[in-house]
Amino acid sequence: MSAEHDKLNYIKNLVWMMCCDGKIDAGEKKFLKHAALEVGLEVVDWNGLVKGVISDGTGHYPVGNRDRAIATLKSLMVMAKADKVVDPKEKEFLAKFAKSIGVSKHEWDYIRKNTNSESLFGAFKKSLGSIIALRENFEKIKDFQAVARDNGLVVLIFGFDEFVKSDNDSKDVVCFHVPDNRHAAVLQCRQLLEKNDGMVVAILTRYQGHLVKYLHEAGLKKCIIEPVYSHDIEKTFSTSS
Repeated sequence: MSAEHDKLNYIKNLVWMMCCDGKIDAGEKKFLKHAALEVGLEVVDWNGLVKGVISDGTGHYPVGNRDRAIATLKSLMVMAKADKVVDPKEKEFLAKFAKSIGVSKHEWDYIRKNTNSESLFGAFKKSLGSIIALRENFEKIKDFQAVARDNGLVVLIFGFDEFVKSDNDSKDVVCFHVPDNRHAAVLQCRQLLEKNDGMVVAILTRYQGHLVKYLHEAGLKKCIIEPVYSHDIEKTFSTSS
């Protein structure tokens, strides 16, 4: 299934969500048109599209790419909340779509708690590039991957020694999670700055904030305190470009 077909079915799913409760809210219409603009789908005849979805009565339209399917589910959640009320038919459609793409209970809980309007459209856009994440001490690396992927990034995971000892001179953004020990944190920071021609970003828990000044003294320019949000990724790449 092509990216363009996924985009069309993405919009059709949103149309169905907008119409399934029997009324169309102004907030829903606004979000629908904004979504089409964000994913780059030009809709010449909105009335015809809406009538076609209603008359078709399919209930849901398949989105072939897994990341785009998850992005569709997230957008459906935002659409359902656009009129401030999620009614039974909307809940039923959300559950039906989630089941159709094989979302597990763990995924469902994570998506439901972490969906916001900032990071819905990345999966439909051209990849911005890659970001390297070093796995040591990075307990929330899967959450980090999800946020980066929502922003159109490919996350490459390496071990610290594997990355430092590799022959490749990286120009990617490299993220490492800071160890608790101050001296170990500064040493890792200096090794990465020496190795990497791109930007090095330190990820810290909120209990490690006292280490930021030592990392800055070592030459690091960018630190992010967990949890990592979409705007953190955006700012990092706008700074590195």
